[in-house]
Amino acid sequence: IGRAVLQATTARQINDDGRQAHFDLLVQADSRQAGEGGQGHAVPGGRKLRARHEVDVRVLLAQRKLHQQLASALPVALQTNKDDRHAFENSVIKAFEDACGDAEKRCKSAIEAAKVACSKHEEEKAGSVANLELAEKKAAKALEQKNAAQGFHDQKQAEKEKAETALKGAEQASEASKAEVQEVTGKKEAFEAEVEQVLPVLKEGDFAPKDWRLRQKTIARLSHLLEQSDAPESMVAGAQLAFKDKPESRGQFAVKTVEATEACLKTYSQALAQAIVGASEKSEELRGDMVAKEEVAKASQSEYEAAMDALITADNEWADAESEVVGFKKSIQGFGPRGEDLEVELRGSQTSFERFQELMGQFESLRDQLPAPALEVAAEGVEATTSTPAAEGEEAEVPVEGAEATTSTLAAGGEQA
Repeated sequence: IGRAVLQATTARQINDDGRQAHFDLLVQADSRQAGEGGQGHAVPGGRKLRARHEVDVRVLLAQRKLHQQLASALPVALQTNKDDRHAFENSVIKAFEDACGDAEKRCKSAIEAAKVACSKHEEEKAGSVANLELAEKKAAKALEQKNAAQGFHDQKQAEKEKAETALKGAEQASEASKAEVQEVTGKKEAFEAEVEQVLPVLKEGDFAPKDWRLRQKTIARLSHLLEQSDAPESMVAGAQLAFKDKPESRGQFAVKTVEATEACLKTYSQALAQAIVGASEKSEELRGDMVAKEEVAKASQSEYEAAMDALITADNEWADAESEVVGFKKSIQGFGPRGEDLEVELRGSQTSFERFQELMGQFESLRDQLPAPALEVAAEGVEATTSTPAAEGEEAEVPVEGAEATTSTLAAGGEQA
């Protein structure tokens, strides 16, 4: 058992960051040893441990040298009768006790750290579950807002398309009205120009007898003008005869026919002028309607763009909320393996500490030399593996090969601690 607890000391000598263990192994021989002139101090089993008046501290603080010193000294110190132990042996035991006390603190710290990690992990898990619920509610609300924004967007899009269609129709009607005004105006101007070329020469009879063909062509042009004026056929036929004669040769019927023809052409020209006025008024009205529809279309376009922006914003918020939900779900899924690892780590620390306490109990039994069957068997094993006492005046060599083999259990516990 003494050799079993030895490795706990060597495992704590030099920490990973290079700190040297705090062992006070600087002991001088007592007055009794000095009086014996450097003679060895007798211990059970016939061993002799040469007293040393000075101990090289630099050598003892070196890891390998310190291991050799404790490997040789600690088992022997534990086998020495409690009341007969040398001051050096007590210092070795005290050094080992200090190291084990530090190891115990490290074990407890590891357990406490593992518990804190488990507790923190559970808190984080609970917090993530609560956050997931809030995120899901937020995502559901965001989806409702997105659907509402989509419906509003669709409504404004339909209104925009309707306004654009109405505007397009108003523009077409306005263009058609403008074209009608231009057409009637051109028709009136052409009609009046034709009347001015035909009616005066026929009314005055300015054609020479030899120009009868030109006169007939002019009469034909007049007949066409009368037809345009919606004159009755009888007037057209009478005018063809009445305008053949000279003014002085025309009879009473011919004169009335000429007057009726002139009046019909004038009436038609006035009708064309009135048509122009009506078409112009209608064109202005249609233009005003088109301007109003342009304003409606602009307002619909602005509302549609606002609805589009609102839809994009709502869609982005919903996407962010859904992404947050997915993130929390993945985080919660990762809590399972992480929790298992932390539980394994906690159980390992607790098991290591329990084993450490068990070995410390055995060490304390050896240190205090309490009677126990198991300790007696262990002591016999230690004595059986001890070499033959060294010659007087020579330093005893304590075999440590068996100690290294039997200390693996505590070494593992110490390393975990």
